[in-house]
Amino acid sequence: MRGILLQIVAVAGFSVMGMLIKLLDGRYPTSEVILFRCWPALIPLLFYLPMQGGWSALKTRRPGWHVVRTVSGLVSMFVGFYALTLMPMADYVAISFTAPLFGTLLSIPLLGERVGVWRLGAVAVGFVGAVFTLGPLSGSLDPVALFAVGSALGYGVAMISMRKLGATDKSAATVFYFTLGSGVVSLIVLIAPGQWVTPTVDDLVILMTIGLLGGVAQIFMTEAFRLAPPSVVAPFDYTAMIWAMGFGFFVFGTVPGWNVFVGAGLIAASGLYIIHRERVRGIKRGKIKGSSL
Repeated sequence: MRGILLQIVAVAGFSVMGMLIKLLDGRYPTSEVILFRCWPALIPLLFYLPMQGGWSALKTRRPGWHVVRTVSGLVSMFVGFYALTLMPMADYVAISFTAPLFGTLLSIPLLGERVGVWRLGAVAVGFVGAVFTLGPLSGSLDPVALFAVGSALGYGVAMISMRKLGATDKSAATVFYFTLGSGVVSLIVLIAPGQWVTPTVDDLVILMTIGLLGGVAQIFMTEAFRLAPPSVVAPFDYTAMIWAMGFGFFVFGTVPGWNVFVGAGLIAASGLYIIHRERVRGIKRGKIKGSSL
Protein backbone atom coordinates (compact mmCIF):
# COMPACT_ATOMS: atom_id res chain seq x y z
CA MET A 1 0.00 0.00 0.00
CA ARG A 2 2.88 2.39 0.71
CA GLY A 3 4.32 1.67 -2.73
CA ILE A 4 0.96 2.30 -4.41
CA LEU A 5 0.45 5.54 -2.48
CA LEU A 6 3.92 6.80 -3.36
CA GLN A 7 3.33 5.99 -7.04
CA ILE A 8 0.02 7.87 -7.09
CA VAL A 9 1.69 10.90 -5.49
CA ALA A 10 4.62 10.65 -7.92
CA VAL A 11 2.31 10.57 -10.95
CA ALA A 12 0.42 13.56 -9.55
CA GLY A 13 3.73 15.42 -9.11
CA PHE A 14 4.84 14.71 -12.68
CA SER A 15 1.40 15.74 -13.93
CA VAL A 16 1.57 19.09 -12.12
CA MET A 17 5.09 19.52 -13.49
CA GLY A 18 3.77 18.96 -17.02
CA MET A 19 0.97 21.45 -16.44
CA LEU A 20 3.50 24.07 -15.29
CA ILE A 21 5.67 23.46 -18.37
CA LYS A 22 2.64 23.98 -20.59
CA LEU A 23 1.70 27.06 -18.57
CA LEU A 24 5.00 28.69 -19.60
CA ASP A 25 3.57 28.64 -23.14
CA GLY A 26 6.92 28.35 -24.91
CA ARG A 27 8.29 31.63 -23.53
CA TYR A 28 11.65 29.98 -22.82
CA PRO A 29 13.89 27.65 -24.86
CA THR A 30 13.37 23.95 -24.16
CA SER A 31 16.99 23.70 -23.00
CA GLU A 32 16.32 26.37 -20.37
CA VAL A 33 13.25 24.53 -19.07
CA ILE A 34 15.29 21.31 -18.86
CA LEU A 35 18.06 23.16 -17.04
CA PHE A 36 15.58 24.22 -14.34
CA ARG A 37 14.05 20.73 -14.37
CA CYS A 38 17.44 19.23 -13.49
CA TRP A 39 19.50 21.49 -11.24
CA PRO A 40 16.86 22.22 -8.54
CA ALA A 41 16.01 18.48 -8.59
CA LEU A 42 19.40 17.81 -7.02
CA ILE A 43 18.21 19.47 -3.80
CA PRO A 44 15.70 16.75 -2.76
CA LEU A 45 18.20 14.16 -3.98
CA LEU A 46 20.68 15.33 -1.33
CA PHE A 47 18.09 14.46 1.33
CA TYR A 48 17.43 11.10 -0.36
CA LEU A 49 21.08 10.00 -0.45
CA PRO A 50 21.37 9.23 3.30
CA MET A 51 18.42 6.83 2.93
CA GLN A 52 20.45 4.95 0.30
CA GLY A 53 23.65 4.76 2.31
CA GLY A 54 25.22 8.15 1.69
CA TRP A 55 27.68 9.04 -1.08
CA SER A 56 28.72 5.38 -1.39
CA ALA A 57 25.33 4.82 -3.05
CA LEU A 58 26.69 6.62 -6.13
CA LYS A 59 29.18 3.86 -6.91
CA THR A 60 28.47 2.24 -10.23
CA ARG A 61 29.56 -0.89 -12.08
CA ARG A 62 27.96 0.12 -15.37
CA PRO A 63 28.96 3.68 -16.33
CA GLY A 64 28.14 3.01 -19.98
CA TRP A 65 24.51 2.30 -19.16
CA HIS A 66 24.34 5.55 -17.18
CA VAL A 67 25.36 7.34 -20.39
CA VAL A 68 22.59 5.52 -22.28
CA ARG A 69 20.10 6.42 -19.55
CA THR A 70 21.13 10.07 -19.59
CA VAL A 71 21.16 10.48 -23.37
CA SER A 72 17.84 8.70 -23.90
CA GLY A 73 16.16 10.56 -21.05
CA LEU A 74 17.55 13.89 -22.23
CA VAL A 75 16.32 13.34 -25.80
CA SER A 76 12.95 12.29 -24.40
CA MET A 77 12.71 15.50 -22.38
CA PHE A 78 13.79 17.77 -25.24
CA VAL A 79 11.22 16.54 -27.75
CA GLY A 80 8.61 15.84 -25.06
CA PHE A 81 8.69 19.29 -23.47
CA TYR A 82 8.52 20.85 -26.93
CA ALA A 83 5.48 18.73 -27.85
CA LEU A 84 3.77 19.39 -24.52
CA THR A 85 4.02 23.13 -25.11
CA LEU A 86 2.18 22.91 -28.43
CA MET A 87 -0.42 20.13 -28.06
CA PRO A 88 -3.31 19.36 -25.67
CA MET A 89 -2.06 17.84 -22.43
CA ALA A 90 -4.39 14.80 -22.54
CA ASP A 91 -3.26 13.96 -26.09
CA TYR A 92 0.38 14.16 -25.02
CA VAL A 93 -0.13 11.97 -21.97
CA ALA A 94 -2.08 9.38 -23.97
CA ILE A 95 0.78 9.07 -26.47
CA SER A 96 3.33 8.91 -23.66
CA PHE A 97 1.67 5.68 -22.51
CA THR A 98 3.32 3.95 -25.48
CA ALA A 99 6.71 4.11 -23.71
CA PRO A 100 6.32 0.65 -22.08
CA LEU A 101 5.38 -0.75 -25.50
CA PHE A 102 8.63 0.58 -26.98
CA GLY A 103 10.43 -0.80 -23.92
CA THR A 104 8.99 -4.26 -24.57
CA LEU A 105 10.09 -4.24 -28.21
CA LEU A 106 13.52 -2.81 -27.46
CA SER A 107 14.17 -5.45 -24.80
CA ILE A 108 14.56 -7.97 -27.64
CA PRO A 109 17.68 -6.46 -29.30
CA LEU A 110 19.08 -4.61 -26.26
CA LEU A 111 18.56 -7.19 -23.52
CA GLY A 112 18.22 -10.36 -25.57
CA GLU A 113 14.83 -11.12 -24.04
CA ARG A 114 12.34 -13.46 -25.65
CA VAL A 115 8.98 -11.80 -26.18
CA GLY A 116 6.14 -14.22 -26.84
CA VAL A 117 3.33 -13.87 -29.33
CA TRP A 118 0.85 -12.68 -26.69
CA ARG A 119 3.00 -9.77 -25.60
CA LEU A 120 3.78 -8.89 -29.22
CA GLY A 121 0.04 -8.92 -29.89
CA ALA A 122 -0.51 -6.57 -26.94
CA VAL A 123 2.17 -4.23 -28.33
CA ALA A 124 0.39 -4.25 -31.70
CA VAL A 125 -2.92 -3.33 -30.04
CA GLY A 126 -1.17 -0.54 -28.16
CA PHE A 127 0.25 0.93 -31.34
CA VAL A 128 -3.19 0.78 -32.95
CA GLY A 129 -4.32 2.87 -29.99
CA ALA A 130 -1.46 5.29 -30.68
CA VAL A 131 -2.69 5.65 -34.27
CA PHE A 132 -6.15 6.56 -32.97
CA THR A 133 -4.64 9.09 -30.58
CA LEU A 134 -2.49 10.68 -33.28
CA GLY A 135 -5.65 11.37 -35.24
CA PRO A 136 -5.04 10.35 -38.90
CA LEU A 137 -8.28 8.33 -38.95
CA SER A 138 -10.27 11.40 -37.93
CA GLY A 139 -8.42 13.66 -40.36
CA SER A 140 -6.84 15.76 -37.60
CA LEU A 141 -3.25 14.53 -37.52
CA ASP A 142 -1.02 17.02 -35.70
CA PRO A 143 2.64 16.70 -36.84
CA VAL A 144 3.74 17.93 -33.40
CA ALA A 145 2.33 14.69 -31.96
CA LEU A 146 5.20 12.85 -33.64
CA PHE A 147 7.53 14.60 -31.19
CA ALA A 148 5.47 13.04 -28.39
CA VAL A 149 6.01 9.64 -30.03
CA GLY A 150 9.74 10.37 -30.14
CA SER A 151 9.63 11.24 -26.44
CA ALA A 152 7.94 7.92 -25.65
CA LEU A 153 10.55 6.08 -27.71
CA GLY A 154 13.36 7.81 -25.82
CA TYR A 155 11.76 6.90 -22.51
CA GLY A 156 11.41 3.31 -23.71
CA VAL A 157 15.20 3.20 -24.14
CA ALA A 158 15.56 4.79 -20.68
CA MET A 159 13.40 2.01 -19.22
CA ILE A 160 15.73 -0.59 -20.69
CA SER A 161 18.79 1.13 -19.24
CA MET A 162 17.15 1.45 -15.81
CA ARG A 163 16.43 -2.28 -15.82
CA LYS A 164 20.10 -3.00 -16.52
CA LEU A 165 21.29 -0.55 -13.89
CA GLY A 166 18.81 -1.83 -11.32
CA ALA A 167 20.60 -5.17 -11.25
CA THR A 168 23.89 -3.68 -9.99
CA ASP A 169 23.48 -0.04 -8.92
CA LYS A 170 21.37 1.68 -6.31
CA SER A 171 18.46 3.78 -7.49
CA ALA A 172 20.05 6.96 -6.08
CA ALA A 173 22.97 6.52 -8.49
CA THR A 174 20.65 6.24 -11.49
CA VAL A 175 18.70 9.35 -10.46
CA PHE A 176 21.83 11.35 -9.62
CA TYR A 177 23.84 10.69 -12.79
CA PHE A 178 20.82 11.25 -15.02
CA THR A 179 19.90 14.52 -13.30
CA LEU A 180 23.46 15.84 -13.19
CA GLY A 181 24.30 14.75 -16.74
CA SER A 182 21.10 16.25 -18.15
CA GLY A 183 21.71 19.47 -16.24
CA VAL A 184 25.24 19.84 -17.62
CA VAL A 185 24.22 19.10 -21.23
CA SER A 186 21.24 21.47 -21.09
CA LEU A 187 23.52 24.21 -19.70
CA ILE A 188 25.99 23.73 -22.57
CA VAL A 189 23.21 23.74 -25.18
CA LEU A 190 21.65 26.82 -23.61
CA ILE A 191 24.84 28.89 -23.31
CA ALA A 192 26.57 27.94 -26.59
CA PRO A 193 24.14 29.66 -28.99
CA GLY A 194 23.22 32.37 -26.48
CA GLN A 195 19.65 31.21 -26.05
CA TRP A 196 19.25 32.28 -22.43
CA VAL A 197 16.07 34.23 -21.69
CA THR A 198 15.98 35.92 -18.28
CA PRO A 199 12.78 34.76 -16.57
CA THR A 200 10.39 37.07 -14.81
CA VAL A 201 9.97 36.64 -11.06
CA ASP A 202 6.69 34.74 -11.52
CA ASP A 203 8.16 32.48 -14.19
CA LEU A 204 11.26 31.87 -12.09
CA VAL A 205 9.02 30.52 -9.33
CA ILE A 206 7.34 28.24 -11.87
CA LEU A 207 10.68 27.03 -13.25
CA MET A 208 12.09 26.31 -9.79
CA THR A 209 8.89 24.49 -8.86
CA ILE A 210 9.21 22.34 -11.99
CA GLY A 211 12.67 21.21 -10.87
CA LEU A 212 11.77 20.57 -7.24
CA LEU A 213 8.56 18.75 -8.17
CA GLY A 214 10.38 16.65 -10.77
CA GLY A 215 13.08 15.70 -8.27
CA VAL A 216 10.64 14.76 -5.49
CA ALA A 217 8.36 12.85 -7.89
CA GLN A 218 11.31 10.91 -9.28
CA ILE A 219 12.39 9.89 -5.77
CA PHE A 220 8.84 8.90 -4.83
CA MET A 221 8.53 6.78 -7.96
CA THR A 222 11.88 5.11 -7.27
CA GLU A 223 10.79 4.31 -3.72
CA ALA A 224 7.42 3.02 -4.98
CA PHE A 225 9.14 0.44 -7.17
CA ARG A 226 11.41 -0.49 -4.26
CA LEU A 227 8.48 -1.11 -1.90
CA ALA A 228 6.19 -2.99 -4.29
CA PRO A 229 6.53 -5.16 -7.43
CA PRO A 230 6.27 -3.35 -10.78
CA SER A 231 3.14 -5.38 -11.62
CA VAL A 232 1.43 -3.75 -8.62
CA VAL A 233 2.79 -0.23 -8.98
CA ALA A 234 2.97 0.37 -12.75
CA PRO A 235 -0.82 0.34 -13.47
CA PHE A 236 -1.18 3.51 -11.40
CA ASP A 237 0.80 5.37 -14.10
CA TYR A 238 -2.51 5.62 -15.92
CA THR A 239 -3.89 7.98 -13.27
CA ALA A 240 -1.90 10.59 -15.20
CA MET A 241 -4.74 10.66 -17.74
CA ILE A 242 -7.17 11.84 -15.05
CA TRP A 243 -4.83 14.68 -14.11
CA ALA A 244 -4.22 15.56 -17.76
CA MET A 245 -7.91 15.77 -18.60
CA GLY A 246 -8.59 17.79 -15.45
CA PHE A 247 -5.80 20.28 -16.13
CA GLY A 248 -6.76 20.40 -19.81
CA PHE A 249 -10.35 21.33 -19.03
CA PHE A 250 -10.01 23.57 -15.97
CA VAL A 251 -6.69 25.29 -16.75
CA PHE A 252 -6.43 25.31 -20.55
CA GLY A 253 -10.06 24.93 -21.58
CA THR A 254 -9.52 21.89 -23.83
CA VAL A 255 -11.55 18.67 -24.13
CA PRO A 256 -10.01 15.53 -25.71
CA GLY A 257 -11.58 14.22 -28.91
CA TRP A 258 -13.15 10.76 -29.17
CA ASN A 259 -9.98 9.43 -30.81
CA VAL A 260 -7.94 10.27 -27.69
CA PHE A 261 -10.31 8.33 -25.42
CA VAL A 262 -10.32 5.31 -27.76
CA GLY A 263 -6.57 5.43 -28.26
CA ALA A 264 -5.75 5.89 -24.58
CA GLY A 265 -8.05 2.98 -23.71
CA LEU A 266 -6.33 0.64 -26.18
CA ILE A 267 -2.86 1.72 -25.08
CA ALA A 268 -3.72 1.32 -21.40
CA ALA A 269 -5.29 -2.11 -22.00
CA SER A 270 -2.23 -3.33 -23.88
CA GLY A 271 0.11 -1.94 -21.23
CA LEU A 272 -1.82 -3.60 -18.42
CA TYR A 273 -1.76 -6.91 -20.27
CA ILE A 274 2.01 -6.68 -20.75
CA ILE A 275 2.39 -5.98 -17.01
CA HIS A 276 0.21 -9.03 -16.31
CA ARG A 277 2.36 -11.23 -18.56
CA GLU A 278 5.53 -9.93 -16.87
CA ARG A 279 4.03 -10.90 -13.51
CA VAL A 280 3.15 -14.39 -14.75
CA ARG A 281 6.64 -14.85 -16.19
CA GLY A 282 8.17 -13.64 -12.92
CA ILE A 283 6.14 -16.17 -10.94
CA LYS A 284 7.20 -18.96 -13.30
CA ARG A 285 10.86 -17.96 -13.04
CA GLY A 286 10.55 -17.94 -9.25
CA LYS A 287 9.06 -21.43 -9.23
CA ILE A 288 11.77 -22.75 -11.52
CA LYS A 289 14.48 -21.13 -9.42
CA GLY A 290 12.95 -22.45 -6.22
CA SER A 291 12.68 -25.99 -7.51
CA SER A 292 16.34 -26.03 -8.53
CA LEU A 293 17.68 -25.14 -5.08
